Amino acid sequence: WVQLARKHLGAYAPAAPIGAGTNVYFTELNSRRPPVEALDVVAYSINPQVHAFDNSSLVETLAAQATTATSARQFCGDLPLVVSPITLQPRFNPNATGPEPAPPPGELPPQVDPRQLSLFGAGWTLGSIKYLAETGEVASLTYYETSGWRGVMERAQGSPLPEKFPSIPGAVFPLYHVLADVGEFAGGTVIACQSSAPLQVAALLLEKANRRRLLLANFTSQPQQVMLEGMAGTAVIRTLDEQNVLAAMQNPEAFRTLNQEQTVSLPATVTLRPYGLFRCDLDSYPS
Repeated sequence: WVQLARKHLGAYAPAAPIGAGTNVYFTELNSRRPPVEALDVVAYSINPQVHAFDNSSLVETLAAQATTATSARQFCGDLPLVVSPITLQPRFNPNATGPEPAPPPGELPPQVDPRQLSLFGAGWTLGSIKYLAETGEVASLTYYETSGWRGVMERAQGSPLPEKFPSIPGAVFPLYHVLADVGEFAGGTVIACQSSAPLQVAALLLEKANRRRLLLANFTSQPQQVMLEGMAGTAVIRTLDEQNVLAAMQNPEAFRTLNQEQTVSLPATVTLRPYGLFRCDLDSYPS
């Protein structure tokens, strides 16, 4: 079918890449490997809730995401790997033999997770980017939808079930700021870094034009003290936690542009509040 697609569509968009893979999980890609010699791109999706659903289990899936990418590289040659989409919940039941039933009245659809609008969801997103990007094997990642309860912000009309998904109409979700923090370093590089307690705190280090940005996420409901090592100089820091998350959701542009940052001399020890996120920028970092 790949050759048929090239034959019939090539005249309309001869430069368009043609990809294949699976609309479900890496296990399906691995067990039914596509004809990579005929492809330009290989793709598969990820979600962390196939077998377990608590916060700790979701965090434990993060390192395994990197393993899927390095494993896919073993049989995909030099083809670009695309992980798309990455969602908190399965988008559908791949084992269903008929139409999925509608959710009971007053209940969320199975594709929706209230953690989409939480600080924990933002931290999980940071961890996912970290582990997949640090492999150096993935060409692109697609996270979530644009708007609504599976997106990065709520729609103007608000949540259809505010008692189950208590979002703010028109507001962004905390994970928006993770994507924005990473997006500001587009065209840069990801530098591998380690957390001594990866199930409690994740760390993502970015570099671009002699600037470095360290992003941290606390996965737990308890404050976490973190010692920042391996960098020196005066850094600008910003936090996102329960103290300012409402303002960051309702006025994201103001949150990102107003001078709310502090400075710290590195190396340093900082405290992440429960489920808190932390950004540390170091300018003019020597290559």
